[in-house]
Amino acid sequence: MQTTNAKFLFYSAIILALCVASCAKQPKEENFIPTKNAFTTDAHYIDPANALLCEGFEICDENYILQYYNPERATYSKGKNGLRNFILSNYKNKNYTDSGYLNIRFIINCKGEAGCYVVHENDLNLAPKTFTKDLKDQLFALTTQLKKWNPNFVHDLDRDSYMYISYRIENGNITEILP
Repeated sequence: MQTTNAKFLFYSAIILALCVASCAKQPKEENFIPTKNAFTTDAHYIDPANALLCEGFEICDENYILQYYNPERATYSKGKNGLRNFILSNYKNKNYTDSGYLNIRFIINCKGEAGCYVVHENDLNLAPKTFTKDLKDQLFALTTQLKKWNPNFVHDLDRDSYMYISYRIENGNITEILP
């Protein structure tokens, strides 16, 4: 009986310690000092040296760029329907036969400006592929014309964040725009 009580007390103490540790007040943001290159190994990282239209683009805080999945993620100033309407009304299918996903990743800075673009091309099974150059250039040009963005607002400040637009294309037609 004493062994059962001792085990119960031991496990209760461990659970209590874990609860206290997980509920402890997190350090304030200004106390956080990232190690050198702390964010350059994350999957969402965009290397400015390899990105398009990055020269002259100002990132407000290169050590604190929010990921895609933040609760207050950045949005296009005219909303998803405004973005969709702009792209679909300006895109011209010039008898393309391409199918797949053309993904354009970029950064939205704290001022709501976009820059540092990276293009990824995949077939409908998500294997790497190459789109017709003209199709890719056209969608890239249209995407970079989306100028006014609403930046993320986190911890009482407008923040830089990563963003992506994924175009699902079937036989040269845009069938879906994500997110």
